[in-house]
Amino acid sequence: MSRTFIAAVLAVSTTIAAFSAMPARAASEEDIAKLLAGAATVFIIGKAIQNSRDRDRPDKEVRHYTPDDRFGYVTKPVPTYERPIPKVVPREGRPRHGDVLPADCVRRIEGGRVERVVMSRCLERSNISTRSLPKACRMIVQTRRGEAKAYALPCLRHRGYTLARH
Repeated sequence: MSRTFIAAVLAVSTTIAAFSAMPARAASEEDIAKLLAGAATVFIIGKAIQNSRDRDRPDKEVRHYTPDDRFGYVTKPVPTYERPIPKVVPREGRPRHGDVLPADCVRRIEGGRVERVVMSRCLERSNISTRSLPKACRMIVQTRRGEAKAYALPCLRHRGYTLARH
């Protein structure tokens, strides 16, 4: 939170605490004038703090040396570069060879919800990057050599991947 906001809340809470300590009575014109004067004072102090902070911030201009300037420096605005908004590539424009997985990498598993998986190591040996495969389909399976990464075949098919035919 900004310090100005905290200072304003603190001033208001102090004012309310001071009024709550007094016995209840009808507000007179003097009381209303004092309240407005206190609020104006808090507002003026807050503005003074804000202005002093604005002066402390560095300018957005950078001094560049130019030899033809008689004082030695000229202020120029800092150039801003706007990046273009990324565009979605339609699916038809994308190459389709990445969506076909080799059928040799499919293995049958037991003891889980999925019956067939595509082994990650086999895909890497077939020069297929596993980075492009969805992480939601990744799972760990137990092999004779220990644990290995695999991808659930129904999940991959649901996301548009197919198996290569022999």
